[in-house]
Amino acid sequence: MSKFFCDIVTPEKELFSEEINFIVVPGSEGEIGLLAKHAPTISTLKLGEIRLKMEEDSETISYLVNGGYVEAIGTKVVVLASRAEKVGDTSLEDVRAKKADSEGKLSKVDESDSRAAFYRDEVAWYALMETLLQRKQ
Repeated sequence: MSKFFCDIVTPEKELFSEEINFIVVPGSEGEIGLLAKHAPTISTLKLGEIRLKMEEDSETISYLVNGGYVEAIGTKVVVLASRAEKVGDTSLEDVRAKKADSEGKLSKVDESDSRAAFYRDEVAWYALMETLLQRKQ
């Protein structure tokens, strides 16, 4: 299997920039799996997991992502994410605490309050991160 270059970038920083064998991203219409020399592709991203394989038999590296775009052209894939974090960079205990905090804040605001949507997104982010961390254990 031939390799290709992958960048994962957020507005704050570059999270990943290496050669890989395979990537799966959560496209807005469903998961997209990309190999080297894939047909040119561009898609928006939704909340979900990016899975990377460095080598054919290697362990999967995961990133949690929410929003942004993926573009694949020839031997390069670029993920421009609104928000992304490597799974495992935050402990399960911290994720659970942040999720509980967001749930508490959500329960205290009215649904018509503009903050309610933000807190729902935070709860969904931390719930998915919790699931991904539990899967790795």
